[in-house]
Amino acid sequence: MAFLFMRMYNVPPNMNEKEKVIGGILNLNQFFWILGGLVIGASVFGLLFTLTKIGGLALTVGGIFCLSGTPFALFKKNGLTLFQYLTRKRKFKKKVKKLPNHRKEVNL
Repeated sequence: MAFLFMRMYNVPPNMNEKEKVIGGILNLNQFFWILGGLVIGASVFGLLFTLTKIGGLALTVGGIFCLSGTPFALFKKNGLTLFQYLTRKRKFKKKVKKLPNHRKEVNL
């Protein structure tokens, strides 16, 4: 009988994480990173197979390139995806580290 008198609170949804759309495992960004890696691997396989006619070599190198999108899809560092981390790191390194402190009346 006590459950009839309990208060109901509206709890907002957690919006920190993106929704897992593909099989409950991957979100759309992760899916497109993996798909991009597969496309790159398939194109490398096709190119190597037409140039060398060695199927084993082309399959091995193409398979390695197929895995090129997975670090960008799955790896997180400090709560950022690998792509976000690398772009922020690049922007930080491009910043001017030493601020000019020149006054007109001081000669160095």
